[in-house]
Amino acid sequence: MEAAPPKATRSSSNVLLRFSELCKLRSVGVSPPVKNPKANSTQETSDDTRDQKIYPQPLDVTISTSVEWSQEAVLMRLFEAISSLKLAYVQLQQAHIPYEPDKIKVANELVVGELEALSGLEDLFSKKQQCKPMCQSSIGVLIQEHQKTLVGLQSELQSKESDILRMRSELEELNRKNLVLEGKIKQKALSRDEPLLLRRELTADVFSEVFKLASMSIHEFAKPLIGLMRASGWDLDQVVSLIDNSVVYYERSHKKYAFEAYLSRIMLMGAQDGSLTMDDFDCVMSFRDPFDALLKDPDSNFGRFCRSKYVVAVPSKMEESFFGNLDQRAFLMAGGHPRTPFYQAFVRMARLVWALQVMANSFIPRAEIFYVKRGNKYKKDYMESVVAEVVPKEGDKITVGFTVTPGFKIGATIVHCRVYLSKMVASIRNSEYKF
Repeated sequence: MEAAPPKATRSSSNVLLRFSELCKLRSVGVSPPVKNPKANSTQETSDDTRDQKIYPQPLDVTISTSVEWSQEAVLMRLFEAISSLKLAYVQLQQAHIPYEPDKIKVANELVVGELEALSGLEDLFSKKQQCKPMCQSSIGVLIQEHQKTLVGLQSELQSKESDILRMRSELEELNRKNLVLEGKIKQKALSRDEPLLLRRELTADVFSEVFKLASMSIHEFAKPLIGLMRASGWDLDQVVSLIDNSVVYYERSHKKYAFEAYLSRIMLMGAQDGSLTMDDFDCVMSFRDPFDALLKDPDSNFGRFCRSKYVVAVPSKMEESFFGNLDQRAFLMAGGHPRTPFYQAFVRMARLVWALQVMANSFIPRAEIFYVKRGNKYKKDYMESVVAEVVPKEGDKITVGFTVTPGFKIGATIVHCRVYLSKMVASIRNSEYKF
């Protein structure tokens, strides 16, 4: 009894059936054997060829699913697998005619192997299709996480920037308050020292004390003046060049001395009334607040001095840029004295300058005021550098840039003038102080 051919697995048979319908191949007929030796030899060679096992090339199903396969590559492999399966199916049909169990077994194994290879390709493609949305989903989740982190960092950055702006504003406010307090402290010191000048004998030493107080008051008034100019949009560098464009400053902050020089020249410019005596001096200096002296007698010599000096030191263009109007100027020209913080600060400075002039005129002979021309060599015998660190040594090519506060000569006594020293002085021209 002939052995039945081995059966393939059920799934393999079903796949085989589907592919047999797809391929639509007819059974291959084999002619009866011929007794011709050559034919027999050829037949044996053909049989030997059919006896050889043809193993299918296995698909590389171990490739990671993370590898991106193009549709063209998948289709190419699919066609290769179908072609191999066709060949294996033909060999299985040939093994049945004539019926040869060994060849059927070999052909059946070949078909099963091709089906398994095709199934592996199907699994690989399915895994790829499943992995793609999973990878996209993972990437989407990762992007969302990074976006959340970015939003958090941006929010934290905005919070930090808000804190910086708030602290910067607080720092500016503290600095402003410190400047106000510093000014009040210095004004109190000046107010405390001014009454000590009353009923004292007029000497060069007393005059030197008043000179120092007057220089300090000019320095203090220059601060709010510069602050208002900066707040009003003035180009301070251009203003300094109008005052004096021939000086090379060591530091940008030193340009404040140009404003002090401007105020000193205007406040000390012109001759003082020679009829004034030390009694007038004591009358004005007896008030702790100089503005009270103006309220008592608005048209006194001190009152007229304040009025005339203010309209020159603070031109109308400057005042209007500060306050948006000329109300203070109009009030002054009408004979009054406006009780505003800015004008009160000016009056505090003006009283000490006025007192200095009264004292200078009270000496016999009168004290002589002097300035040092720019470009002159520094002489410590009658000059004082407003910047203590800038004091020339022998051989240094440092000259006087401009006089900040003029000096006075009282007989044989010299009250040193205060000067700003410069490394180089350009072409000399007259300063006109026009704003």
